Amino acid sequence: MIFDEKDSIILKMLKQNSRIGNSEIARKVGLTEGAVRNRIERFVKNDIISKFTIETTTGSSFAVVMVNAKGDTKKMMNEITNNKIAKDAYEISGEYDGCIILEGNTLDEIDKKIDQIRKLRNVADTRTFLSFRKW
Repeated sequence: MIFDEKDSIILKMLKQNSRIGNSEIARKVGLTEGAVRNRIERFVKNDIISKFTIETTTGSSFAVVMVNAKGDTKKMMNEITNNKIAKDAYEISGEYDGCIILEGNTLDEIDKKIDQIRKLRNVADTRTFLSFRKW
C-alpha cells in the first residue's frame, strides 16, 4: 500500500484521538469527508489499522514487564498471549526475550497479572517497571 503525506497525517490524528470525526480530519488535511472515510476503510482493509481503542486518564495503571524464557522464546510469548494477560507483548533482542505491557484499573490488578506471568511454565525470569504518570 502506498502512503502519501495526507495518509500519514490521518494516521497520526487517529493515534492521538481514535474518536476524532472524519469531518474534522477532512478540514485539517484538506480532503472531503468521503475521501477521509475511504482512506480509513483502506487502512482497516490493509491491516494498517488493527483496532480503534481508547485510553483513560483516571483509574488506570500500567507496567512494563521484561521476561526471559525457559528455553524457546516463541513458546513463552505464545503462552503469555494465549493467556490474555498482556495489553501488548513484544519479542525483543538483548538482555531480555520479551517485553510485556500490562494495564489495570488498580495496582492490585497489575500485581495479579505479574503473578500470572511468573507462574507460566515457559517464563524463567521477570523484571517489572511500574508507571506513575503519563507525560
